[in-house]
Order: sequence, then C-alpha cells, then structure tokens
Amino acid sequence: MVQWFDYFRDPLDSVDPTIQKTVYNSFYKFVYPSIYPMILDHLLTEDIIQDSFIKSITKGPYIRTDSNIQAWVKRLAYNTTLDYLRKLNRERRLLAHPCSNNFETPSDSMTVDREVERKETNEELYRAIDELKLDYQVALILFYVEGKTYREICNELRLTESVFTQRLARARKKLLHNLQRLDC
Repeated sequence: MVQWFDYFRDPLDSVDPTIQKTVYNSFYKFVYPSIYPMILDHLLTEDIIQDSFIKSITKGPYIRTDSNIQAWVKRLAYNTTLDYLRKLNRERRLLAHPCSNNFETPSDSMTVDREVERKETNEELYRAIDELKLDYQVALILFYVEGKTYREICNELRLTESVFTQRLARARKKLLHNLQRLDC
C-alpha cells in the first residue's frame, strides 16, 4: 500500500486532486505537533506548514529513493520553522534600536528634528551603497533590507555559503569605508 509520504517522490501535480488533499492533510497532521510548540501561534504554524509543504513537493522528486521520507519531511518542516524564527529575531533586533527605546515624550520640535536627521542618515547610507559594486549592493540589500537568510540568498544567487559570507563581509567593510569618507 502506498503511504501519503510516498507521493513526494513524484510531482504532486500529476496526482488526482482528492489524493493531493489527502496528502496535504496527512502532512499537516504529521508536522503540526512538532512545529506548534516552537511557535505557539496557530495561524503562524499553519503558514509555516504551508511553506514546508510547498518546499517538500518541489524538492521531493529529487530526493534519493532509499532515503527516509518521513524523517526528511520532519527535518524540512523544522528547518523552515527555524528560518522563520531567525527572520523574526532579526526583525526584532532592528526594532530594538537604541533610538526606539526612548520612553520620554519628546516635544514636537525634537520629533521633527529626529525625523529630519533620520532621513538624512538614510540618504547618506543609500548614497554610500550606490557607490558599491553591484555584487555588494545585492548582498547588503537581500540580507539587511529584505531579511532573507543566508540559505535563501545562496540559492537565489547560486553561491556557496562561504562565498556569500565573504562577499557580505567585504560589502560591510567597503560600506563603512564609504560612510566614513562621506562624513569627512
């Protein structure tokens, strides 16, 4: 008898729609208990399960036939959850910038001054980024602005993680140099 996870070996779009629904429901029931305790939010858990399912049906036909599909599915869902948590953590760190922890109620003129200063700083930053090589610009924007993980960026750019890590480090160093030069 064919188990639901055996359908990942073949492209799922070639399977009957009722079987597709059964496969998704079985997938959902299989990974939900391991994802929910990490997230503690039902709706976000469902989003992660959907992302995991999409990854599994796109990558499933490429796995080895002798591999343990159930373990592979669990690992894929777990890694997708970790990617989400890392992205969430990165966003929280950006929001926890020291300027945002000012609990005093500033006067209107101080708020306007800060807003003008923030805009000028952003303009300087983007001018400095524009002076970088295209590879460096892409690395900085994908990682810091779009919030993608190393793995996502490496897949998108077809690079190894070590090459991307080095490129990002060089881009930050060159950006710092450009910012220091603009301040002079």
